[in-house]
Amino acid sequence: MNNVPDDGSGSFKTKPHLDFLNYFGKERWLHIWFREKRTQFIATVFPRFERLGLVPDTISYIGISFLAGVVLYFVRDPKVACLFLAGHIICDGLDGAFARHAGKESQSGAFTDLVCDQLGMVVVGLMAIFHHMVSPLLGTVYIALYLIVVVFGVIINVMGLGTRVTITSKFFLYSVYGIWAGWEINWFPWLMYFFSVIMAVEVTIGYLRLKRGIRRKFDSEVRFTQGDPYSGKLNYALNVMVPLTVLLTILVWANLIPIRSMIAKPNLSVSWIQGPQVIPENDMAEILGIGVQDKTLLVLLRQEAGNLELRRFIEGEEEREESFSVPEYVTPAFSTLPVYDNLLLIADSSTGLLMGFDINASFASKKAVTVLTLPLGYLRVTAMAVADWNRKKVWLAANYLYTRKTYVVDPEKALKKGFILGGVIASYTNGAFPSGMTVLDEYVFELNRAPFNALIYKARLSRMIGKANLLDAASVCFPPPYPDAIGPVLAGDELIMMSPQGRIYKLPVSSSFRKTRAPS
Repeated sequence: MNNVPDDGSGSFKTKPHLDFLNYFGKERWLHIWFREKRTQFIATVFPRFERLGLVPDTISYIGISFLAGVVLYFVRDPKVACLFLAGHIICDGLDGAFARHAGKESQSGAFTDLVCDQLGMVVVGLMAIFHHMVSPLLGTVYIALYLIVVVFGVIINVMGLGTRVTITSKFFLYSVYGIWAGWEINWFPWLMYFFSVIMAVEVTIGYLRLKRGIRRKFDSEVRFTQGDPYSGKLNYALNVMVPLTVLLTILVWANLIPIRSMIAKPNLSVSWIQGPQVIPENDMAEILGIGVQDKTLLVLLRQEAGNLELRRFIEGEEEREESFSVPEYVTPAFSTLPVYDNLLLIADSSTGLLMGFDINASFASKKAVTVLTLPLGYLRVTAMAVADWNRKKVWLAANYLYTRKTYVVDPEKALKKGFILGGVIASYTNGAFPSGMTVLDEYVFELNRAPFNALIYKARLSRMIGKANLLDAASVCFPPPYPDAIGPVLAGDELIMMSPQGRIYKLPVSSSFRKTRAPS
């Protein structure tokens, strides 16, 4: 028992730490019952702790030490990491029980217990992010919301604002890691999505509860006098609308390009020519990407069994179809596969690398021959092409919504520095949702797959690098043959796209763009 200040009176009364230094709500009775049963069950070990001279905080710090083993063995030996995590959980249950048994309950000890308790969740969450089991954004949001829920819950209990049910997912998170450790099934994204939604609601309710409680306990009982100009409904509406207007202005101003691309309309009508069905209709393979080498169509497929292969088709000579296998771990980040000299470029989302496969050597050996790897860094490249700029071959790497930049990369410079961003020599603002691109002479054809609005933009590269964005620089924009078509790639004078079912569609460039008009 410790002396703690009473609510608002300035006097002191005796109160056990469990009444407020926790984040439990109406389910507190269950935690108290479980606490007592746990204490009774493990009481036999406490005399040994006392003979050794241990104190409850020491047990908490041992639990923190076990987390070092979780970090070091998280992917090296997950089963060993699970043992360390189990040790952390056991220590988390022992410290409070030992304190109660020894009569050493204290507010500072309860605080140590609370902090150590949450460190386990933070460590497992951060490791899931670090080892690419969940996206950094989702993992960060999940950890932040979890900690805010805990802090709000503790403050609500300290202030005596009434109980509520607190939903936390710490042990669910540990169970998901155990499933991954045993069977390599990754449920981290699903768990974090689900509980992030729940905790976002909890945070909102907790904030409103604290705001109201703090006002009642510490602010003046009479906020406004009669006739006060700040007390009217009109003023209340004004004070709500001003921050909302500021927020809306920032969101719109910072997202003008994505918003424009979502409402853009085509200003040119084109007629796609239906070509052959290169993938048989009874073939259950998923088409991941297409490319062209010397007018020969290259198609990357994931077979029903999960293995990847790249097929080469020669128009008019279907019987000469060739293929080679691609490592199964490869997850292409874009579907338009550029060819640089004799290299097929694929950005792999699973490793964060730009990979280059020697096409001729790969077909000869029937398996992918990797001769180039470059780290992508923070880039989320969703489209890529090879172009001529300033009298040299360059790569165009289009980053997704986050930066809205397409980077002009000098391959030689990037290879020399060892990462793709090291070769950036220029950039321009793309359409925010780049899904495919190809280059003919000085013109870029970008498939911008905005939500509910897929359009292909044709724009001069030099004008965009001169600070005009894709939408303003585009001379024309037109729809693909189907919203979910893959491409475009260039074969001679024709733009080529492929339906998800494997049918080719062609668009002759010279005749389709002979007369163009400015975008409306």
